[in-house]
Amino acid sequence: MKKILFILLLAFTLNAAQINWITTYKEGSAIAAKDNKPMVVYMHRPGCESCDFLEAKVFKDENLSAYTNEYFVPVLLNVSKSDAPKHLIVKASPVFHFVNAKGEFIEETLYGGKNVKSFLKILQEVEVKFTKTNIGSN
Repeated sequence: MKKILFILLLAFTLNAAQINWITTYKEGSAIAAKDNKPMVVYMHRPGCESCDFLEAKVFKDENLSAYTNEYFVPVLLNVSKSDAPKHLIVKASPVFHFVNAKGEFIEETLYGGKNVKSFLKILQEVEVKFTKTNIGSN
């Protein structure tokens, strides 16, 4: 019985790792302004194989999802149906924009998928850059 409970708990814990995506740019921007956090705006489209890989493997990583949820406002938008400002609209996917609450770029736009290690490193670099540029702005 203990083994079954352990396996169920382990399975629940592994499945619990997820990024808490906001699904509108407007809401993400408001939260970013209130919490003084950068946004990672992930633009995807249905049928995108790289997007499917990111969503099934990369975004499920416990360390990556915890880091993203703690230091960013994660925004998930469909490239075809988005309320993002015009300067963020793209047709390709996956695309990641790293912006502040005003929509100003913190880092260059990232096109294409990454593995967990590479994406986490990029997020950490963006967070450091955001923090350095926002010291004393509160």
